[in-house]
Amino acid sequence: MRDDETLVDRRTVLIATGGGIVTLAGLQGSAGAAQDTITVTAVWTDDEEEDFLAVVDHVEEETGLDIEYAPRDTETLLTETLMDYEAGIATSDVVVMPMEGRVRRDGEAGHLEPVGDLWDEEEYSPDHEQVAVGDEVYAAPFGGDIKPGFWYRPSFFDEHGLEEPDDYDGFLDLLAEIDEIDGVEAPLASGNGDGWPLSDVTEAFILRQEDGAQLQVDLIDGEADFTDERVVTAFEEIQELLQEGYFSEVRDFGIQYEFFWENETPLYFMGSWTPAFGAIEDPDDLDYFRLPGANAMVTSINWFTIPAYVDDPDAAREAVEAIVSPEGQEAWTERGGFIPTALDVPDDAFELDIMAQISEEADEVELVPDLDDALGDPFQAEFWSQLLGLWAEPDQDVEPIVEALDDVLQDTVQNDEVEDS
Repeated sequence: MRDDETLVDRRTVLIATGGGIVTLAGLQGSAGAAQDTITVTAVWTDDEEEDFLAVVDHVEEETGLDIEYAPRDTETLLTETLMDYEAGIATSDVVVMPMEGRVRRDGEAGHLEPVGDLWDEEEYSPDHEQVAVGDEVYAAPFGGDIKPGFWYRPSFFDEHGLEEPDDYDGFLDLLAEIDEIDGVEAPLASGNGDGWPLSDVTEAFILRQEDGAQLQVDLIDGEADFTDERVVTAFEEIQELLQEGYFSEVRDFGIQYEFFWENETPLYFMGSWTPAFGAIEDPDDLDYFRLPGANAMVTSINWFTIPAYVDDPDAAREAVEAIVSPEGQEAWTERGGFIPTALDVPDDAFELDIMAQISEEADEVELVPDLDDALGDPFQAEFWSQLLGLWAEPDQDVEPIVEALDDVLQDTVQNDEVEDS
């Protein structure tokens, strides 16, 4: 097990070199210099950084390009790229955005190069319209992070005679059983970065409501209110679990994997990257179940974008096309923790049975966009903030929470409509 001080996680880390922090502005020189090297920035760190560098190795060999990668935390990626763009600066030759809403806003503002000709939507699981403004497509899809459900260790279940729940009452019974086991801090892990892991488990409770998948889509499209009684019910169900003490202390989501693996927080609602995380010592001792009642799964795409201010957009386009190609995505798929969006990646590329299982299940159930990623700010920031507040004070009334979120949801949707008009 790595020390907490040295663990590097997926969304929250800042990379230190030379005794200081490398900011996004530190990439501007390479992006604006003679085009000998293509720079890429994204949120992948630690184990995922190694996986992406395997893709880079493949692309460099295939294209002859020299590619440098610099990981960034989500907040820096969102804020400093926008500052750079408004100043007419390319933060990096290629910027990987995990949020469709931000891609559309950047495209509408003229900050991005169109890249729709680099990928045929018939050959990929996402659609052009997810990152399009009018007739222009401003991003290309790489891997999809699927949020399949609650991860657990079968060895722990076998040791204590536990079984996956068949319904929500069974889920509550399972939590009560786990809560009585010696060494367990709480049945459910509370991962945190900027608030987003809490948003993932919250969306699962939305999906388990009546017509939950359509409700999620309607919220994104502005066709449903966040004060909908089904959303209120989802928040009340989470509140009840918090009040029962079934959720653990809130910790950085990467560190929380350590507690999960030690069976101190035996159920962890996390994404398809889980088997490849460093704290997971044996991916064969992993399984998951969907929250009972949820007949859909959330998927979040990593979108490759090219700033409009790069010196050599043709070289950047060549790099993006090769990275998101089936061959490029296969290079990571073989390493685990990755669900490709390119449909031509062969099934036998999955080295881990659990990854093949997730991919197969994703073909069988409805997939819906990540709520806050699809909407972006200001809704996303407020969503994360309100959830952190609920976890901190679970006895508060949920009505003001959903009312505040509905206000900012309407503002976000209206802003999108104005930009698209």
